Order: sequence, then C-alpha cells, then structure tokens
Amino acid sequence: MSSSPWPVFPEPPSVAFVDVDGTLLAQTTTFLFARILYRRGLIRRSFFLRALYHGLQHRFGRLDYGRLIEIGLNYIASIPIIELERIAYENFVEHVRPRLYDGVVEHLAGLRRSGTPIVLVSSSPALVIEPLSIYLGCIDMLTTPVVIERGRLVGVGTGPPCYGEGKLQRAERWALEHGVAMERAVAYADNWSDRALLERVGHAVVVHPRRRLLRLARARGWEIVRPTRPSRSNVMDDANLKQDHQIPS
Repeated sequence: MSSSPWPVFPEPPSVAFVDVDGTLLAQTTTFLFARILYRRGLIRRSFFLRALYHGLQHRFGRLDYGRLIEIGLNYIASIPIIELERIAYENFVEHVRPRLYDGVVEHLAGLRRSGTPIVLVSSSPALVIEPLSIYLGCIDMLTTPVVIERGRLVGVGTGPPCYGEGKLQRAERWALEHGVAMERAVAYADNWSDRALLERVGHAVVVHPRRRLLRLARARGWEIVRPTRPSRSNVMDDANLKQDHQIPS
C-alpha cells in the first residue's frame, strides 16, 4: 500500500488544473525569481523586498497580483527577454525543482500515464514557470499575460491576472476550447484566493490548507493533502544540477 498523500482517482480526470505556488512547492516562484535577479544585481533591493511582502500577501489570500506584475515589469523592462528566460531556467534548476513537495512529480506523472492532461495555472508570467511546466510534462500553462516588444517585457497583457477569479475564467475558457468537462476536471490549489476554481471542478485537492480554506475544504468534502517538504540536504544536493545541465554562469 502506498504511503503517498496524493490522491488516487477511481477514473482519470478530464484535465488537472494545477496551481504552482504553495501547491507544488512551499514557496512563491516570483519571490525565488526576484531573489536570483537581486543576487545578480539586476534589480534593486526595493523590488526584492516588495516581492517578499507580496509573497506574504499571497499566503493570506490578499494579493493584488496585477499590481505586483505591473511594478515588477517596470523593474526588469531593460533586461532582454532571452536573458530572463535563461535566468528562469537557472532559477528552476537551482531553487524551484529542489523545493518541490515529495511525491508530486510521481503523482502528476501517474496522472499523465492515465490519460489526464496537466495544465499549470499560475499568476506568474509564463517565462517564470515554463521550465517547471516542461519538467512536469504539462500540455499547457495558464498564466498572467505580458506584452513583449523588441525582445523586452513592456507591460501586462489584456484580461485579468491569472489570480483568484481570473484563474477560473482562464480554466473555463481552456476547457471550452478543448472540449473538456469542468465537472470531470480536478484542481489542485493551496490558497483561499483559489476557491472559485476549486468550487467549479468536479474534484478539488487542497494542499496544506490554512484556516478559511481548511474549513471550506472540510465542509465541501474536498481532498486534503499534506505532502512533506524535501529535506534541506536534498535541496543543497539538487542545487548541483546546475553543473549536470551545463548551464553557463
């Protein structure tokens, strides 16, 4: 019998909409990305501290993500997109992958083998989470859109940020375009702000829920999982993947 906390479904879901921050790892990808940019002298300390503050706001479900993205783009508008993509990959190898919850990679791989497509649903811009999406074998990403001109990020795209109700809107649109029934879909999330998407799908999985979300999950009969974090030694060991992947410094 498996000791994995991740759920087993009687029938494969039509699609798995998977949140990233707090759901796949106990950290926010935007904070990790801002930290690596700060350490390389590419952004000022003020934005790094702002990213830390907004990470705490996200934890309590009070984040104005559209405003955060708008401010963040102003800080990095001078950095070529190709450089940001390279750093995002390095950030994934050094800081994101080592922090993934135990068993989540194997669980999502099992869903893929059963025929369930995996779609990441994240408030972060696509370039930040694309390496994770590729690693997990996702078929798509639903993210906050950005505008790129002349190889640089210049602003936020149209439509609401992929946060709160915006996540639900983008997931419903994806399901409609792909002929997928939301009633047969599963959603994974950790935050009170994700409740609209969790309410809409046929099967909801909440990861390390706190207070309001925990009460709601119990009232709705949602699956509650509490995967363990990787040990600090594993995080340090996996950081050596930079050499394994031959990433230029």
